[in-house]
Amino acid sequence: MKKQRAKNRIPTKVGAGETKMIDKTTDPLEAIKIAIQREQEAHDFYKGHADLFENEATKTMFNFLAGEELKHKQRLQDELDKNYLYEM
Repeated sequence: MKKQRAKNRIPTKVGAGETKMIDKTTDPLEAIKIAIQREQEAHDFYKGHADLFENEATKTMFNFLAGEELKHKQRLQDELDKNYLYEM
């Protein structure tokens, strides 16, 4: 079986400026906002890498994962919109 190699490499985005961490002192609203940002970054990572591969199965997998990250992001946004701010 032939290994698939990436055509190009995309640098992994760590975040704009500093990386925010969530801990027990983080305000619940801020924690959800950070999580939304991380879901978007994960989506961008998967989507950005999908087209680097010629293998259709690999492209499909990365596009599927990108879609899953958008679902996670939407779920978090829905929680914000419903004002569901409680610790889990």
